[in-house]
Amino acid sequence: MKKGKKGWILLMAFTMWTALITGCGKWTGNKPDKMPEDAMVGADTESTENQENSQSTPLPDIQELTYYVHGTMVEPIWSISLIRQEEGALVRVEPWDGEEEEFFDYPVAAETLDKARTILENYNVASWAGFRGEDPNALDGYSMRFQAEFVDGSRIEAFGENNFPKNFNEVFSELDDLTVEAKDAFYEEQSS
Repeated sequence: MKKGKKGWILLMAFTMWTALITGCGKWTGNKPDKMPEDAMVGADTESTENQENSQSTPLPDIQELTYYVHGTMVEPIWSISLIRQEEGALVRVEPWDGEEEEFFDYPVAAETLDKARTILENYNVASWAGFRGEDPNALDGYSMRFQAEFVDGSRIEAFGENNFPKNFNEVFSELDDLTVEAKDAFYEEQSS
């Protein structure tokens, strides 16, 4: 009888040990605290496959383009816009705490809008239309919004919270490069 009990206890211990080992890989607590950038951007696989398989679409001229990305830290700039004017264009910096009349407008050459359109075409931003990404499991993180209105009245809008469209980082980085002079002028005016 003692041998039977001992065997039964060993069998139970072995079974529990096996269940513990195999179950740990499935436990959601093993996920990393921070997802790698590649995993967050374009996390929707079906959407990502469609974006990779589609060709870049030529876009009409941009009338107005607005974008922002925000984290937990409040920054001086709420959003950046590129706006077509009768003669040329301007970069509009919207301060975080500013009133509508308090925009900072910085004139730029009309070619700036052409460069922005090229960026959108190179990264197939037309595929972003209607993107609404969200990661409900993230307690904190980043949000982005992108909106482009074209001279023919068509639009592209995208929004994400910790889940962003494909090439989001590259597009926003290149748009930032286009508007860096205006942002520098805004910061200079704020410091004086």
